Amino acid sequence: MPTKKIQSKPQKSSAKRQSARPSRGSKTNTAPANRPGLSSILFTTLLLLVVTAIGVLFYFHSKQPPAQRPTVLEDEKYYFADSRYAGIRSKFVTRDTKHEKVSIEYPITSNSKINKLIARVIDRADGDFRHTATNAPTFDRPMTETISYQVTHNNSVALSIIVNIKQDMHGAHPVSLTHFWTFDKKSGEVIDLDNLTEKSEEAIKAIVTAARHDVAQTIRQRQQPEANLDEMITKEALSNFTITDDGNTLAWPIGQASLLPSAYGELTIKVPTAAVAKYLQNPTARKLANIPKPPEPKPKPAPAAPPAANSGGKVIALTFDDGPGPYTAQLLDILDQHSAKATFFLIGSKVSAQADVLRRMHARGHQLGNHSWSHPELPKLPVDQIAGEIDRTNDAIKQATGVKPTVMRPPYGAVNGVVLEQLRLRGMSSILWSVDTRDWADRNSDIVCSRAVAGARPGAIILMHDIHQTSVGAVPCILNALKQQGYSFVTVQGLLGNMAAGAGYP
Repeated sequence: MPTKKIQSKPQKSSAKRQSARPSRGSKTNTAPANRPGLSSILFTTLLLLVVTAIGVLFYFHSKQPPAQRPTVLEDEKYYFADSRYAGIRSKFVTRDTKHEKVSIEYPITSNSKINKLIARVIDRADGDFRHTATNAPTFDRPMTETISYQVTHNNSVALSIIVNIKQDMHGAHPVSLTHFWTFDKKSGEVIDLDNLTEKSEEAIKAIVTAARHDVAQTIRQRQQPEANLDEMITKEALSNFTITDDGNTLAWPIGQASLLPSAYGELTIKVPTAAVAKYLQNPTARKLANIPKPPEPKPKPAPAAPPAANSGGKVIALTFDDGPGPYTAQLLDILDQHSAKATFFLIGSKVSAQADVLRRMHARGHQLGNHSWSHPELPKLPVDQIAGEIDRTNDAIKQATGVKPTVMRPPYGAVNGVVLEQLRLRGMSSILWSVDTRDWADRNSDIVCSRAVAGARPGAIILMHDIHQTSVGAVPCILNALKQQGYSFVTVQGLLGNMAAGAGYP
């Protein structure tokens, strides 16, 4: 009974059923019933080849780096509008798809070089984001990206601008990046720390130190763990900077995990220009920011009873720090022409490269003094490092000339009991100055000469630096003016006579 219900029509034989199945006569009609046809095999093979090819193409495509972002993407909308900053327009770009939700604002200044640099940075970040968004698994919400900019300083000379990049790619933490620059508005070139300081190592060190102090203070206020700021806050990390609108502060807006570990979050490093004004007395810095002039130093009294001064003569000691430098040989020629003697406080690390200049100093009767190996603030160092700075320099000078220094001028004039004790152990004295020409600040020979002559008096010790051409250029003017007043020029030893070990003069 069940069999009859399944069959709808009576059939005479299985052979007849097989012969009736094909629509056309063919040799294949005699093949067994369970063997597939040739067309079926070809179709299956072709399908496998297509699937394999698609898989291979997808694999290699996923391995390729993001393509360069085209100027306008198919799913983009854009428009232009005036920004809130004088002389700057904005280009707004948006994308809103199932993969991504994007909002970008490009700054458009009057300088195409500035615009291209900033656009390259933005496009690179956006290209990487888009590659990730379009190749990632589908989420229940799109990945988001917002790129905006902020102008912090905008005058006739310079433009400081910050680009903020926020990206949420559904990772553990959203991405927070900043790029920032200060530009010369005329040339379009980036102004970096070297430009700001005119490559003054002393100035760069002062700015880096102040930046580390600011970060350390911020970390303490946030009650976060201490960080190794000496490794993180470096000249290279601070190369680009911004200036605040009032010109009173140098600033570095740091994105999360850009400089410090992610747990420290975002922060802005700030260094008031007043705190480093002493080191930024140059034309470039003055044009860029508000750099207050440091107060004129009060002349330090000359030694109470210098032997040469007490002998009735008007004598002065010219002293030169931070050499030997590229202009030291020229200075020696000038001193020879005027039959003048001087004292040179030398940086130990520079000695070997100009050993012949040191030998010439010694042969001409000038005094050679110690100015440390690497120009640190000695009171801030451990005792063993203080000793190393002194000894390495003494050894270098002795190797070059055969003479070991008996005097030292501590860098920055920074000295304390620990430093004096180290000098006493070596039979040395500390020599400061009574007239500061401030030649490191004003690179102008006429100004340097005027200050030296105005501060001169019997027994004075005049501070200059033979690493600056303008300082060396001021020496003939100083010598001529003071010789007309009856002065002669001697070494520190000739001025002070025998000095007590471990004592400070003046």
